[in-house]
Amino acid sequence: MLLAATKDPLFGYILIAALLLFWAGIIAWGRSVATVCKIAVNRDLVVVSLCSPARILSLRKQVVFPLDSVVSVTSTPNIFSKEGSFSRRIGSVSLPTFFRVGSFKGFRDAGPAFWACFRGETAVTFELENDRYRYVVLDVNDPQEVIGLLKKYGI
Repeated sequence: MLLAATKDPLFGYILIAALLLFWAGIIAWGRSVATVCKIAVNRDLVVVSLCSPARILSLRKQVVFPLDSVVSVTSTPNIFSKEGSFSRRIGSVSLPTFFRVGSFKGFRDAGPAFWACFRGETAVTFELENDRYRYVVLDVNDPQEVIGLLKKYGI
């Protein structure tokens, strides 16, 4: 297919346009979907199941971390207005102040983070220690419900 694109430039332009439309459609889908992720607690693990747009963009089905590693859970509305520098990893997509999905090396210069935020208005930030990620930032339907769920477990 790539060989055909090099022989006929028109085919290459069509291929690039199709890929751009695909990514634009996924992003628009993510911003319009009601549920970005579902959070559940199984025994001693917090399981974050990603819904379709976040799953496609981050190349992950779910994010799992131990309940013991959660230091705090806070509601962080308008998370995109916060300062911070980020560097991407494979399987991450970001448009500054618009959406961010995937694994990133820095969050407020404090360590690796996983993001699944399309709107950022109802974001919840998990601060972790002794885990792969330092922060997990997620768009949820009701931040107070998630905070209440984890307060049941003493967090």
